[in-house]
Amino acid sequence: MLEIDENLQQTEPDSRAGSEIKPFLLRHPARTDLASLVALANNPALTKNLCSNWLPSSDIQADSWFLNYTEKSDPTEFPFIITDMKGTMIGVICLLLQENRKQAEISVMIMREHWQHGYATRAIQAVADFAFSSPNINQPSLEALEARCRVSCGRSRRIVEKCGFQYSGTGMAHSQHYKGMIPIDRYRLDRGVWYALRNWSGMGQSNPWAFGPNSTPRGYSLKGAA
Repeated sequence: MLEIDENLQQTEPDSRAGSEIKPFLLRHPARTDLASLVALANNPALTKNLCSNWLPSSDIQADSWFLNYTEKSDPTEFPFIITDMKGTMIGVICLLLQENRKQAEISVMIMREHWQHGYATRAIQAVADFAFSSPNINQPSLEALEARCRVSCGRSRRIVEKCGFQYSGTGMAHSQHYKGMIPIDRYRLDRGVWYALRNWSGMGQSNPWAFGPNSTPRGYSLKGAA
């Protein structure tokens, strides 16, 4: 039977009342990140709740993963490193296009020492804007984003719900940590809901989550995403 960490179930690792909202950066992976990515992929405290196995788990895999990522002319994976303003890695987030290229999945992992600062929520919001807005991946236009959460991980569900994702059912996913299938909850963010949320919140066309060369509002920026 899969264990449930009761300690983690009682806490919200992504934000807390009165916590400082810290700025961060999103950038493409570099070869110098590979050792850190392998370490993340082998951290059981983080990977036991991961539903998408996109991180390289060994040095050999990391080399081929990086070459495959950099040499693809038509990528289906858009991985980003999340760092603080000094360049220290905070976590990782990836946008995974599905075969029909009309839907994509978001997968995020934040290092435990950086929980409770809202990084996961804001990184998901930023990458969702990239997914729905970027001309590089909207051929055809992206219709929806999906997030999958392990059923025993309440904190993941709270994070995606804060980002506007709506529950869409249950299922199973392969876990690299457990080397088998785990039960999951599925969440979905449709383009229309994303658009409405942006307008209801007063974002409008100013797009404070935008990935532009000068866009650093709301505490993040992206280097070379689009």
